[in-house]
Amino acid sequence: MNSFIHRLLAFRLALHPTPALLLALSLAFILPGLFGHDPWKTEDAVGTGIVHQMLNHGEWLVPHLAGEPFLEDGPLYYWVAAGFAWIGSPLFEPHSSARLASGAMMLLALAFIRLAAREFYGRPEGDATALVLLGSLGLLVHAHENLAEIGVLASFALALFAMGLARRRHVLAGVLLAIGWGTAFLCKGLSAALIPGLTAVLLPLTCRDWRVRRYGATLAIGVSAGAAICGAWLIVAHLYAPDALNEWVGYQSQALTALTGPVLIEYGVTLSWAGWPAWPIAMWALWDRRRRFAGPGTTCPLAALVVGAAVVAMIPGNREINSLPLLLPLALLAGAGVPTLRRGAANALTWFGAMTFSFFGGLVWLGWIAMMTGIPEQIQRNFAKLEPGHVPQFQWFEFAVAAALTITWLFVAFRSERSPFRSVTVWASGVALLWGLIMTLWIDWIDYGRTYRPVVLAARAALPPGAQCIESRNLGEAQRAAFDYHAEIVTRRAEARPAGLNDQARCPVLLVQAHADDMARLRDAGWTRIWEGNRPRDKERYRLYARRQ
Repeated sequence: MNSFIHRLLAFRLALHPTPALLLALSLAFILPGLFGHDPWKTEDAVGTGIVHQMLNHGEWLVPHLAGEPFLEDGPLYYWVAAGFAWIGSPLFEPHSSARLASGAMMLLALAFIRLAAREFYGRPEGDATALVLLGSLGLLVHAHENLAEIGVLASFALALFAMGLARRRHVLAGVLLAIGWGTAFLCKGLSAALIPGLTAVLLPLTCRDWRVRRYGATLAIGVSAGAAICGAWLIVAHLYAPDALNEWVGYQSQALTALTGPVLIEYGVTLSWAGWPAWPIAMWALWDRRRRFAGPGTTCPLAALVVGAAVVAMIPGNREINSLPLLLPLALLAGAGVPTLRRGAANALTWFGAMTFSFFGGLVWLGWIAMMTGIPEQIQRNFAKLEPGHVPQFQWFEFAVAAALTITWLFVAFRSERSPFRSVTVWASGVALLWGLIMTLWIDWIDYGRTYRPVVLAARAALPPGAQCIESRNLGEAQRAAFDYHAEIVTRRAEARPAGLNDQARCPVLLVQAHADDMARLRDAGWTRIWEGNRPRDKERYRLYARRQ
């Protein structure tokens, strides 16, 4: 017994970032959160609503949300998500199966950015780049949502790999570049395609490695084949859904506005946490490579970062999902800097990650224990107050997964060998631990408060018999998607109603997201309230009205 304890205490886990280790760590981060909960506001509900429109209403060519064209995204990601939803339908609900598209595309993004880093730097830097991207806080939630930006992430990573590959295999690189920027366009539209496209065009201005005829051939193949990919969809959509396509093209052409300083500052603040720990390591890499600054491993990620920042800053609204493509060039630069980190900096990042994720992981366990046992009583009361009516239930599978993640984390954080990769491995493992614990131990409690299913089904039950036309006011995209997905309630938005429409031509049923003065105003306008509901502890209240005869 003493011998076993001695060997256990002397055990050290080797942290060589082999493909098997990278795959296991990637799956530990990606899989939790894909299943076991309803669509949540905002992006996940919107993506699920678009997939629902494809599967149930046949809107395959141009994305639709609750019966209207959805102009922000292209269809490619949702085609893949709908395919996963169809394949997984015998076992899982459609929204859970559809999220597998994000899981698959995250794996592709990690694989392609690893290959890109190996082209620019070498194998160790490729492994470090994948670990840095895996540990980026900006992906913590969004990597598990039905979100077209995850498709853009995979497309941009493929394009970066093609740019690195162009120096030795220009024909293959041209084909991959075409697929990269073409699929980016099909996932998100013009803004997404501009980032890899402009980066590839500007590379010859940044480094002599791309100022050769062979790279010109790469660009020619990329432009022509990429245009063919995009053009094929545009032609088919023009033939079979011309009105929706015209709306989509009009929106995309106006989506980019003038570049402004305040917007850049806002996105800089967002990246300060979403790009952690990539950006401080990337800054070190730039300093370490200052004497060979003109090399391809520095100029290509910098060009991609500058072009990406300029394009993102022209997109209206500081939404953190818009900045996700910037994580890729940051991860590339950071991956180059990991092997050369000073011992003090590497140790500081290691122990900061170990202490931070151990502390927050312990809090998740403490909250779960309080929900299950009522001890500590104050913490249990806080959970009950936040989600009144929730009844916690012990789940063996979720508990076993959480316990396995915790044990593995303790070995990685505190019993691993010293290695140049230890800092980023510990950080990526900590991100996987924290997300995995939340998505196993707290998933039922979170879903209880965030799902729209009960309130939507209650609204459907309160509809007058035979109601076919329902008008809505003040519903956001996520709410419209939830009413469509859970209850097949597709409303006609009052905000989109043509001016001058006769009141008698309007719907006899009205669904509103309520405001304080709605009841008196609608009563005076001839409406009678027939139902009111909301999610637990949610300020969003919904009311159904019927027109008085």
